[in-house]
Amino acid sequence: MSESSATWYGRTALLSRPPIVSVTQLAARLSAQGADLIDLGQAIVGMQPPAVAIQAAHAALDSPSAHIYSPDPGLPDLREALADHLRTRKHVACPSGAHVMVTCGANQAFANALFAVTRPGDDVITFGPGYFDHDYTIAMAGCRKLEVPLVVDGRSFRFDMEAVRGAFTPQTRCVVLVSPGNPTGAVASEAFLRELTDHCRSRDVWVISDETYDLLTYQGVRHVSPAEIAGFDRVALVGTFSKLLAVAGWRIGYLAGSPELIEEAFKVQDALVICAPVPLQHAVIEALPSLDDYVAQVRQELACRRQALIDALDGFAGAQLRIPDGATFGLARLISGADDVAFCEDMVRRTGVVAVPGSAFGPLGAGHIRLSFGNQTAARIAEAGRRIRAWSQATT
Repeated sequence: MSESSATWYGRTALLSRPPIVSVTQLAARLSAQGADLIDLGQAIVGMQPPAVAIQAAHAALDSPSAHIYSPDPGLPDLREALADHLRTRKHVACPSGAHVMVTCGANQAFANALFAVTRPGDDVITFGPGYFDHDYTIAMAGCRKLEVPLVVDGRSFRFDMEAVRGAFTPQTRCVVLVSPGNPTGAVASEAFLRELTDHCRSRDVWVISDETYDLLTYQGVRHVSPAEIAGFDRVALVGTFSKLLAVAGWRIGYLAGSPELIEEAFKVQDALVICAPVPLQHAVIEALPSLDDYVAQVRQELACRRQALIDALDGFAGAQLRIPDGATFGLARLISGADDVAFCEDMVRRTGVVAVPGSAFGPLGAGHIRLSFGNQTAARIAEAGRRIRAWSQATT
């Protein structure tokens, strides 16, 4: 930023663009030149959305009601369907649609919740390495982030309650939990969640739980929501269908909590977006009844792709993958301690494999790279592994 422009920029001047930008721009240039890239960077589910959702979106466009605002908190039928989704699939006691609002994805739901429960100057506890968009929202809310490191336990990450207790200050207003985590794929245990919710309730502190990858877990691991344990007593639940229905571009998510929280969150949403895309709200209503079958197919395919990533890095001396229990990616530690941004830039030049620098997820992610298995077939992930190993052997 130039010195002159810094005089008129406001709170965004305190934020830096994540290191992912340089890698994605380099990848775009190479792709335009005809390079055969294997994108293990995007944290998306690279599969076809369910046909019923696409058909419903098309049909909704023919209705005049699709071209006007819905109520700020979403279509009443969708709010009730989401309440049923929480009860039946996530074991959350959600009495009615009054406890749910429809948002433009999980990021919107998170912003709604954070602005509703915090004041400028509050402390917000997060876990690191963590999701950088949350950091931006916390900073723009005028709050201070206190990051608790995840613990490396064998080849996985886990959440540490003692570290959480040590991070509390008199100004702590909320704890932000992402489970399964981004970029780690770590899943919080039920025992940890019971301790966390008890500790927070005893201090009148909120838990904002981002559950973007909730139903995408592997090898018998089950995601548990803090709201399953504590209800909506100082718990705000953030969800989305970007991954569960493979519709990241649709921007349909939700916020669940007490009716009082939802009422406050309306104010934030009305100021920023008013409502989520109406035709796509109709599409989610139609897709929800068959969600279980679709998610089962997605999870089975993702499990194959996850194993392909584990196998792809087997024998690669340059990085050690931390095994994810959920989500669509894993974090790998660079054995050499190399600069992760430079490593990713060199890797895309030399191999055509795109990854995300770990430093995009904060200082605790430095020296790592995030590799997504959701965006490529198992065969393409295996090809990425062959390219990476050949590059490693050629440089040693």
